[in-house]
Amino acid sequence: MSRPRDVLPPDRLADAAEAALQAAVEFADHNNGAWVYPAALMGTPDQPDCLAPYTKWEIEQASEFLVRLGYIEKRAA
Repeated sequence: MSRPRDVLPPDRLADAAEAALQAAVEFADHNNGAWVYPAALMGTPDQPDCLAPYTKWEIEQASEFLVRLGYIEKRAA
């Protein structure tokens, strides 16, 4: 039997996506308009406080969700 996939509940995903988008906007506001992939901020000195309630995995899931919605671009390789 296969192991069930990790699933982020929809309400938690929506909240994390809102925080991820807020973090990207805050970063852009303080860096001459340069946008960053929100998950890349996790654990860095530039990590906004709005990301603190979430794990890196949750923000990665939220960032991927925002890409699917067309709000942000895919993470650069």
